[in-house]
Amino acid sequence: MNTKKLLTLKERICFTLENHKDTEQSPLHNYINLFLSTLIIANVFAMILQTMDMFKHYIDCFSVFENISLSIFTLEYIARLWTYKLHEKYINFSSFVFSPMMIFDAFVILPHLVNLIFPNILDLRILRIIRVFRIFRLYKYSNTINKIFDITRRHKHVLLSAFSFIMMGVVSSATLMYFAEKDVQPDAFSSIPQSIYWAVITISTVGYGDVSPMTDLGKFITVCTTIMGVAIYALPTSILGAAFYAELMSKESHIIDGLRKENKHLDYLLNDARREMQILRDIIKKEREKSRENKEEKEDYDDEKKRETYKKKIRKKFLNLFK
Repeated sequence: MNTKKLLTLKERICFTLENHKDTEQSPLHNYINLFLSTLIIANVFAMILQTMDMFKHYIDCFSVFENISLSIFTLEYIARLWTYKLHEKYINFSSFVFSPMMIFDAFVILPHLVNLIFPNILDLRILRIIRVFRIFRLYKYSNTINKIFDITRRHKHVLLSAFSFIMMGVVSSATLMYFAEKDVQPDAFSSIPQSIYWAVITISTVGYGDVSPMTDLGKFITVCTTIMGVAIYALPTSILGAAFYAELMSKESHIIDGLRKENKHLDYLLNDARREMQILRDIIKKEREKSRENKEEKEDYDDEKKRETYKKKIRKKFLNLFK
């Protein structure tokens, strides 16, 4: 096989599966991503339907669909392994294989392959749980999800501070509620860790009602905890919302700046074309004037020549009279 054709095929497969910013994108890229995303969602949906009694009779159909999906995911995984050299950010094969998304793909695919080769070696419940994790593979095929993860990574220090503040509120509320209610409700608030359940439910403003205070101090702590929860949970939401909005605005600003640069380039080309047209007009005008001058000179020369010829004829006639 020709090595050049093999490399071209590798590049074609790599650019179809992966989004390369510096390379012209394959037109199949979006269709492949859409197909794989739909297949992942269909697998999760099929796993959910299998838990319903009314679909127990279609277990064979679900198994066939599972095997077909597994074959497609395995082919995709092998294709990514085959084209690992075209990924510049990975130093060698091991760094590519042990990258987070490849490890996750192997975690989803390998247990099912092992179960096909060695039946009944793994618990079916474990396989069903692993199938649920396939939905997280959508991270690779969605630019919006990628943006959310990128924004979270960029603002991780601020988010960690916000979640630390939430945890301080949870521990503080649970501790106060423990000392306020432990004598009245020893079963519900027997320890601070058990009180943390009440604190999390109250701060999140869910309030199941299965655990509620009975003392006046406990009710006062509950009111303060609920009000604090509204303010605390707004922190990470506002941080992510503002960051996502800023990301969208920066993208739009980048597009607008690109259009402005392109507009300036077009204006420069248009002005350059106008200058060239003016130069051509001046050249044509000069050529016309030169042609007119040459024509006038030629006419004057012809008139002068005619006059000389006429004079010669007169002189000759005059000489002939005296002969």
